[in-house]
Amino acid sequence: MEIREHVEALGDLWLWVAEAGPAEAPPVLLIHGLYDRWETWQPVVPALAERFRVIAFDLRGHGRSSQPAGSYALRDYADDAVRLLARLRLTEPVVAIGFSLGALVAVVLAAERPELVRALVLEDPPLAPPNEGTRLWLEALLVAKRAGIEAAYELARELDPDGSPEEWQRSALWLCSTADGPILALLDEGRQPEPLELLARITQPTLIVQADLAAGGVLDDETAERALAQLQQGFRVRFPGCGHAIHRDCPEAFVAVVLDFLNRLERPVAGENLGLEQPGG
Repeated sequence: MEIREHVEALGDLWLWVAEAGPAEAPPVLLIHGLYDRWETWQPVVPALAERFRVIAFDLRGHGRSSQPAGSYALRDYADDAVRLLARLRLTEPVVAIGFSLGALVAVVLAAERPELVRALVLEDPPLAPPNEGTRLWLEALLVAKRAGIEAAYELARELDPDGSPEEWQRSALWLCSTADGPILALLDEGRQPEPLELLARITQPTLIVQADLAAGGVLDDETAERALAQLQQGFRVRFPGCGHAIHRDCPEAFVAVVLDFLNRLERPVAGENLGLEQPGG
């Protein structure tokens, strides 16, 4: 499978972009999480690219994209996605698949530019307000990245003791290549508007893919139920035993759930609930 990587200049900044699949196929936009890169999606890109034009990119402040001094609110990331889609001259709206921070970006994108998004997949989105545990995690990330690769590697081992040396090294490299801005913005609660409040404005079919809290997931059942109650067409699939990064930990099952969701959207049946879990399910 060919992956086409290129840089897209968006005026005041540039984004590093990767594409796969037929250019004329329906587009899927993949939005990664905090201190990730587009490569986090590699376990699922080949299967998705068999049917879709897959578009992934490094968020501002991450990987090989621009690292502006400030402006790391959710709207900044979403505005970048809007400009990127315009540059790519797509002829139809995208399916936006967002992981963690990327899921929050996808929510803003779908709520504020609904004509650009036909469906949403939110992978273990951190929809609850930040708590003390979240703040301590973010502070630890910032200290480790500023201290250098060895400190970042040790933090990766601490956060994921069941991981491999290759995974710890990747995490350390990606953390150290991330700007301070994305972490500082979250520490300052600079990700406004609140995603839960925006969900009521989303009319597109939305699938919430929920990881297991015991395995490192971040979306609890109470918050997931609140999110489903806000959505006009909200559905959920739980992944027992699977950690926060479902697309990496359980890639085949993740792709199967996403494709089933999209297949059912394309072939609606009167009275059908998409075969997925709805509010109260």
